Amino acid sequence: MRSTVAKLVTSIVLVSIGIAIGAGGIYIGETDDAPGAALIALLLMIGVAALGVRTAYRTTRNAAQSK
Repeated sequence: MRSTVAKLVTSIVLVSIGIAIGAGGIYIGETDDAPGAALIALLLMIGVAALGVRTAYRTTRNAAQSK
C-alpha cells in the first residue's frame, strides 16, 4: 500500500504532464489555425486538472478518516 504522500506526488505529476500536453495542443492548434484542436486541448487541460484535484481530495480525505 502506498503512502498518502506518494499518491499526492503521483497525482501532481500526472496533472503536470496533462497540462503540458494540453498547452502544447493549444500552441499547435493556434499555430496551425485549427481552433478545434485548441478547444480539445483546453478541454483536456480542464479534465486532467479536475481529475487531479479529485484524486488529491480523496487521498487526503481517506487519510484523515483512517486516523
